[in-house]
Amino acid sequence: MQTTPNNSRALAIITYITFIGWIIAFMLNNKLKHSLVTYHQKQSLGIQCIYFAIAVLITLTGLLSLQILFLGVFILIIIGISNASNQINKPLPIVGVYFEKWFENIV
Repeated sequence: MQTTPNNSRALAIITYITFIGWIIAFMLNNKLKHSLVTYHQKQSLGIQCIYFAIAVLITLTGLLSLQILFLGVFILIIIGISNASNQINKPLPIVGVYFEKWFENIV
């Protein structure tokens, strides 16, 4: 599959839709390494790590009130999808710059 600007936008959006979407975008972007998709893969992977950490924290503590943190994750996903659909390489609020550093060599 050739990665054209339209395809790269779609792949960048798909990265935010569950971990399966991230894997699909990773596989399709693996050869050409389009910068838009690669950037949003880093941001999306960070969001998914936060989601997993919140889930583990709720499971270990049993505090269901912590589920409000999932709202923050949902907001980050919406912002990421918006940036990807507008083809903007802009870090997510508060945590995006850390994701760029942490996942620099992974994606």
